[in-house]
Amino acid sequence: MTARPRIKKIVDMLPLYVLYKPMGVAEQNLETESLTLEEMEALKLKDGQDLKQEEAAKQMGISRSTFQRLLHAARKKIINAILEGKAIRFEGGNYIANENIISSKCVKGNYHFFIKKDELKDQQYKISKIKCPKCGKRLVDFK
Repeated sequence: MTARPRIKKIVDMLPLYVLYKPMGVAEQNLETESLTLEEMEALKLKDGQDLKQEEAAKQMGISRSTFQRLLHAARKKIINAILEGKAIRFEGGNYIANENIISSKCVKGNYHFFIKKDELKDQQYKISKIKCPKCGKRLVDFK
């Protein structure tokens, strides 16, 4: 039996810096907590932009429950890093950067995302299959 493929999440932001650390402590003397880019995106949408979970999940092309898991993991990692004096590194994840994506609204007003990179077409099975509740088309598809 094979594992279920991981769905790529839509990330609208890439961080300017890859590491935050406590002031006055050398990086080599610190433990590091890693946040994935999709965890950062979830924090940005929910806490930074005050979006509802359902709306934020749609922007990322994932289910609300997946969004909630990302948000919970990100918050836990940040609190752990602050309380234990760890550095926070932003890296990795399973995402599609927004510059590879065209977003458009359907006739019903919902955003849909179209991936314009041909080399990703062979990974189509890894892309979210969530459908627009208003028009029924996939929220993430290839152009």
